[in-house]
Amino acid sequence: MVNIIYFHFDHSEDVLKEKDYLKQIETTKNESEYKASFLSRMSHEIRTPMNGIIGMLTLARNTQDTKQEDYYLQQAQDISQYLLSLINEVLDMSRMEAGKLELENKPFNIYHLEPQLNNIFKETIEKKDVMFKIEYFDFDVKYFVGDELRIMQILVNLLSNASKFTEKGEIKVTFRQMYKEDQVANIMMRVHDTGKGMSREFLSHIFRPFEQEGVEISKKYGGSGLGMAITDQLVKLMGGEIVVDSLEGKGSDFTVFLNLPISTNQQYEDKKEVVVEEFSFDQKRILLAEDNDINAEICLSVLNAKGAFVERVENGQVAVETFKKHAEHYYDLILMDIQMPEMNGYEATQAIRSLNREDSQSIPIFALSADAYVENKRYSKKTGMNGHFSKPIDFDEMEKELGQFFSRRDIDEKNI
Repeated sequence: MVNIIYFHFDHSEDVLKEKDYLKQIETTKNESEYKASFLSRMSHEIRTPMNGIIGMLTLARNTQDTKQEDYYLQQAQDISQYLLSLINEVLDMSRMEAGKLELENKPFNIYHLEPQLNNIFKETIEKKDVMFKIEYFDFDVKYFVGDELRIMQILVNLLSNASKFTEKGEIKVTFRQMYKEDQVANIMMRVHDTGKGMSREFLSHIFRPFEQEGVEISKKYGGSGLGMAITDQLVKLMGGEIVVDSLEGKGSDFTVFLNLPISTNQQYEDKKEVVVEEFSFDQKRILLAEDNDINAEICLSVLNAKGAFVERVENGQVAVETFKKHAEHYYDLILMDIQMPEMNGYEATQAIRSLNREDSQSIPIFALSADAYVENKRYSKKTGMNGHFSKPIDFDEMEKELGQFFSRRDIDEKNI
């Protein structure tokens, strides 16, 4: 008689572990391929405009025709603006994914979004013979607490796409107050268009960076493919939700839901429009603190060409000493770089503000910085500066902002 012994081993746990390991390997592989693809697209998106800039500057240098030179330089400037916007978008994405992008929480009037959107889009859209309409429904309050600038960024991104892909019919923006609970309102913002629409396949990954529906879309319409990714990240950062409904050949609806606290004060007096007096750099005495020679040369050349008298120093310590050695009210304003050796711009500003002289508090000091985020501008104000100009500097825009600053200061002084 033969005795047969059977052994039963339960491999189910090992099988599950193996499946889990294989899944992790597949996920890692997909992430690695995605990162490689991202870097490849990133390289392409940056190198393409850089090639255009270098090419246009080369053509401008080699031509003997003044009109052609002006054309090439204008083209280089336009491409530079696109490259700057691309860099800003990439930095936004990076900061959001790292959890470092700060949102402002200030009262704002939701009805003020309408004129801003009209100013940006109405003329461009209606030139294409497309109807553009903005509607509000069911609001019993108008002041909410949130980041108005970032909400505008969401709407601008959505409307830019709608405008780009809609050749007939309508583009409509709808704001609706859905419900209120515990002083928080659920707000719906919808951008509807009758454009080309999107395929179901593309909708599944529309919010991935650099995603566009086919190479021909990029060639025909341009764009970096980052706008939707940034929009999605911003909505998530605000604790909201975005829903997309689209049909090829029929159009698209992008609907954003946000829960916004209701401002306790609904009686804000809308700020009266300040009549901005024309500001000119002509004859203005400016102290420029900038350690980078190229940046300093650009500032000096532009401001001198505009008629300003500019005295440049190389760090914050020398800026303080130079300010002290001149008579009170000698300078009209100070442009202060932030990152400088010896003493940085923040420290120099605080040192000037602490001086025992009449103009130490009244001298306008403006930051010059490559840091352009809300927290950077907020910190500049906190350290005693009057404003913050981001690099690369748009000197025409600087002139406008200085005009607004001095006009408001004049009004404030009259009301004292």
